[in-house]
Amino acid sequence: MIFNRGCPSIHKFNMADFSQSLNKFNGSIENNLELLKNSFGLNQAAIGPLRSPLSIEFYEKWLVQNYHGTMSYLNEHLVFKKDLKTLHPQVTSVISVAQSYFPAASPAALNVPARSALYAQNDDYHFWLKEKLKSIIAELQKIYPDAIFLPYVDSGPLLERDLGYQNGLGWFGKNTCLIHPDHGSLFFLAEILTDLKADSTIEPLPDFCGKCTKCIEVCPTGAIIEPRVLRAEHCISYLTIESKDIPDISLRKNIGDWFFGCDLCQTVCPWNEKVFRQKKIEKSDLTSTELTLNISPEKRSDLIEYFRFLLTESHKKIQKKHFGSPLLRAGAKGLKRNALIVIANKNLFELKAEVKNLKDEALQELAAWTLQQLEE
Repeated sequence: MIFNRGCPSIHKFNMADFSQSLNKFNGSIENNLELLKNSFGLNQAAIGPLRSPLSIEFYEKWLVQNYHGTMSYLNEHLVFKKDLKTLHPQVTSVISVAQSYFPAASPAALNVPARSALYAQNDDYHFWLKEKLKSIIAELQKIYPDAIFLPYVDSGPLLERDLGYQNGLGWFGKNTCLIHPDHGSLFFLAEILTDLKADSTIEPLPDFCGKCTKCIEVCPTGAIIEPRVLRAEHCISYLTIESKDIPDISLRKNIGDWFFGCDLCQTVCPWNEKVFRQKKIEKSDLTSTELTLNISPEKRSDLIEYFRFLLTESHKKIQKKHFGSPLLRAGAKGLKRNALIVIANKNLFELKAEVKNLKDEALQELAAWTLQQLEE
């Protein structure tokens, strides 16, 4: 698989147009960011002063309650998240950007037949979105040659949603995501720390969730235990991506046919449904809120062949096939684990032999459970 870490929208950037347009503005950082936002295909871009995180007490309580599962690094990063000047003492502001990921902004080179989160329809955003930020910084440095710019794409100890909220990119939804009335919640967040000063003040958006609780009600594992409180070790996205463990037996059937991630608490959101209508995105398996999809015989066949590959090939071959894909975040063992759960929940009895012959010691209990489900 060939993986191009560049981003198509970057190559469409026209420096001549940028230079001509820049002369029309008054030179404020806000106006220049607006121009760059449009040129680089971002949904939002805003700059605001570095302030104490508004959600830090909530975050600390969440950590104390151990709702972060095995993600111990979140505790380790706490000191930096409290004060970003610990990363660089001279930074005074943060540029927050939002990049929609559905429809795909950087379509994945590898399309797998297994049900995956919408963001995984793109190549690994850690690479191409970081390149986009670097290109934006290169243009900003031409205007502000002495300024400091530090880019972050889900790769540093930042409370990204808190920063985005303070810069007006959305409100904290009951599903814990930032939601914007025009863009929904299906977007990546990224930041540029800088010593530039904002010329204007941004007011955070009010909460427009109202009395709606669709995201809480749709979660098959009950991971959203109350509005804006997520228990990670029950969340399908955590269980199939971040976690290195085998899901508890009580959760496995409720994972349904989600192989990598889960979008139910987002696709059910009325604000995302509004975006789907505006973009004329028709209802499909990608936006379905069903726990398990009804698939055609052809798709079932493709799914079986993909899972057969995962269960019979080496970790090295699996990693090579998924290079550049966000699915590699789960690792080869994680993908095998996820396949076993979906095989059971989709009753893919054609794979009994492959499940029985799986040699991975760490997956033996799960494989035995899968066989039991297939034989019932």
